[in-house]
Amino acid sequence: MPKRYFFHIRNGDFVSVDDEGMEFATPREANIYGARVAFEIGTDDRDYDDAELSVVDTCGREIGRHRIRRHLPH
Repeated sequence: MPKRYFFHIRNGDFVSVDDEGMEFATPREANIYGARVAFEIGTDDRDYDDAELSVVDTCGREIGRHRIRRHLPH
């Protein structure tokens, strides 16, 4: 049975809370998705000095954390 996971973004003092989330069959799938989203955010033309994406389950447990780093296309 799928469970809901949330993807919160922190950049310095700014926090974007995901109050909708998405359903995944396993925590691993949610964590892989979180890593991909963090990478995609890093392709924006912005500086992300201290940014990260946290993957959190419905109980509030963090199951993954991914640094957001700037990755510009060549």
